[in-house]
Amino acid sequence: MTFDFDPATQTTWFHSPLEDFEEVSVETEIREDPLTGRQSRIVSENFVRPEGDPDIDAVVGDSEGCFFCPDMVTEATPTYPDWVGFDRGEWGEATSFPNLNPYGDHSNVVVLTEDHYVPIDEFTVQQFTDGLAAALEFVTTAFESDAADEYASINMNFLRPAGSSIIHPHMQTLVDECGTNLQTDRAQAARAYREEHDASYWEDSVSETTETDRYIGSTGAVEWVAPYAPKHHRHVRGVAPGVDVPDPTDPVVEDLAAGIVNGLQYYGSAGHNSFNLAITLQDGDPANPPVIDLVARAVFEQYYWSDSPFFATLHDESVVDVPPEDYATEAAAFF
Repeated sequence: MTFDFDPATQTTWFHSPLEDFEEVSVETEIREDPLTGRQSRIVSENFVRPEGDPDIDAVVGDSEGCFFCPDMVTEATPTYPDWVGFDRGEWGEATSFPNLNPYGDHSNVVVLTEDHYVPIDEFTVQQFTDGLAAALEFVTTAFESDAADEYASINMNFLRPAGSSIIHPHMQTLVDECGTNLQTDRAQAARAYREEHDASYWEDSVSETTETDRYIGSTGAVEWVAPYAPKHHRHVRGVAPGVDVPDPTDPVVEDLAAGIVNGLQYYGSAGHNSFNLAITLQDGDPANPPVIDLVARAVFEQYYWSDSPFFATLHDESVVDVPPEDYATEAAAFF
């Protein structure tokens, strides 16, 4: 299967005060995701970056009252119901427990590190390996306990621009029968693709990308690319072809963790300090292997801005400033 990568270009003309009111043009590139048809717009220089290193020590260094820190986590967090088989999950530095504000049938939190704050480029592969193992322990237990559940995701908001109200690094897991809008749309499209072409969309997509400038690299069984139609800034995607929901001790868990850490080191090198992460998982679905999406968010500083304006919030359309063909080359240096 050959995919159509043919973006549309729109040109706007105006007299610019930045050029002594000479007539100038600005191009907007519009791309469609080859699986879902979802649009992304690439607009140069639309992402505000502060000059110098942001001073956030006063915010991230204040751990007083943090109930995810080691001296409080067992006193201030809930414990699992009896069917789970243990009170809390423990994997290395990671601790898992039920989400006090659940988003669905089965919803938990994984505190990722003992340290209250870790800079974006200083996470370790072991920390993410243990954190993902703790999340997957809950996922597999939930799937085994409820036959109606089909979808799972492991998610992370890091710092306030990414939507995190708590500085301490943590992930959130959701397992239920309906999935999220993105997850179900993508899963259904991948199933339709498999039925029509007798092949895996994700394997074909990786194969189609390997020889292009959007290919980033691999970490073991996980292939990493820059999506043709990015969901957000410097979008990096990992795909584990042929893999089902991994067991917590499966080697692919470390492969996923290694790619995450590589991606975060790249973000740090590009001046970012905040990110979102989502891993989508479908139980026993050969059309939908584990897919991980990693995106950079607005730089966290005293007067940080939201990079989710009306386009993303109300129109479900992404606007990014760097084409994937450009940043993939930069990211590849970290893989």
